[in-house]
Amino acid sequence: MFTIVVHPEHGHPSSMWPSQELVISHSEEPYVLPSQIGMDKALGDELLAWTDQFQKFFVEELDDFSSRPQRRPGIRPFEWYDEGYRIIDELRLQFPDVHVKAEFAQYVFSVNERRENMGLPPISPPNEFRAGHISISEVLDDPQSSR
Repeated sequence: MFTIVVHPEHGHPSSMWPSQELVISHSEEPYVLPSQIGMDKALGDELLAWTDQFQKFFVEELDDFSSRPQRRPGIRPFEWYDEGYRIIDELRLQFPDVHVKAEFAQYVFSVNERRENMGLPPISPPNEFRAGHISISEVLDDPQSSR
């Protein structure tokens, strides 16, 4: 199955990581732009603008399981997240035979928020008991655990 993963990274202008078989126009750059997979120009421009917001405002993910990522002032993270999913939906319509995968929740929500949204218990640091949490040691020691 062909995939397009939408995952922002600093220095990557489109956040798009498609299967190589989808790339119709190659370049020397280490990234793929929307036009290189035949994406509609308007949608490609929206993806580039959305990624540009990530480049300008995202600072870092935190090691703390309960803290949200740091951002510079001037962005509304939930609106950015919603816009990302709107773009994902449009990509799925434009490429119906391709698995389009969103990987950007980590830039808006904490690790524990994402875990709880998936029905998994929140994590606490090693040797720090928190009611309703499991220790990160349990997650790392269990090869069958869902992270």
